[in-house]
Amino acid sequence: MASGVVTLVASVPASGATAASSSARVAPRAPSKSVTFVSDVGGLNDHGYNEFTYLGVKAGAAKEHMAWHVIQTQDPSQYVQNITTAAQQSGLVICSGFAMGDALKTVAARFPKTHFVILDYSYSPPLKNVQADVFDAQQSSYLAGIVAAGVSKTHTVGFVGGVDESVLQEFLAGYEAGALAENPKTHVKVEWTGSFTNEQAGKAAAQAEIAQGADVVYTAAGGSGIGGIDAAQAAHVFAIGVDADQNYLAPSTVITSAVKELGKVAEDNIAEFAHNTWKSGTTVYDLANHGVGLASFHGLAKDVPAQVRQKVAAATKAIASGSIVVPTTPKYPNGH
Repeated sequence: MASGVVTLVASVPASGATAASSSARVAPRAPSKSVTFVSDVGGLNDHGYNEFTYLGVKAGAAKEHMAWHVIQTQDPSQYVQNITTAAQQSGLVICSGFAMGDALKTVAARFPKTHFVILDYSYSPPLKNVQADVFDAQQSSYLAGIVAAGVSKTHTVGFVGGVDESVLQEFLAGYEAGALAENPKTHVKVEWTGSFTNEQAGKAAAQAEIAQGADVVYTAAGGSGIGGIDAAQAAHVFAIGVDADQNYLAPSTVITSAVKELGKVAEDNIAEFAHNTWKSGTTVYDLANHGVGLASFHGLAKDVPAQVRQKVAAATKAIASGSIVVPTTPKYPNGH
């Protein structure tokens, strides 16, 4: 977990850390051999998407002995400004989420010599100086659905989503499909927080689903999902984490997590940039290339029946080979 988080802009050379509070625009200059990470509004302590991408940036820069910087976004209105600032100080800019897609396209056109990376967003046609790294999160969510239905005693499981849009609908679609494949009688309750930063909304959403009988809750809601995990822990039901292995947040509650190898993606981009092999375009991370997956059951493995673990293993192979194609649109978008 990240520590020593600054409020807006941190500039961290390979040899140590310094902090600056200004994000004022400066005159464009040639991009340096450094990397800047621009977080989304969830911040570096979201226990998921932003935090683990940030840790990957730190690790990748350290391996390449490269200076690194981080800019934390406080509000979506800062996207263009923050990405611009990043492009003025580094030759490689990594943006943490789909919400920055339009802003990055605008800035990338202004800085054609800068290399940009965006996670969970792609462009058609591709942009010449942008690598879009997208994740088939519906695949890992399918595995999470198998686990949820397989351990549920009530045949009712919950899905707490962040902002209701296409990327998160893919999470829901996979989770629902996996749960129904494990047990067609499973009911999937769906709630949206409308935010990736509102823990109270995540808690309320999970509580609503638990009140309807859900004894497993998948919290695909960024920082809001932490509240969902808290609600599951208080109610003594299972939770499933998202983006990173979140078992450490509640070891007796988080039975597994649907993970994206965010740190690996950041490290790969930095290594390619450092060795002049970086290319623009779109890269898809899925079960076949180990870009997504299911986290360990840790101390809760005893609560996952052997046949459920076997079904997860079989489904992993089938999805990776293409014999199972996981849907990206949910059958019951409002739950059932």
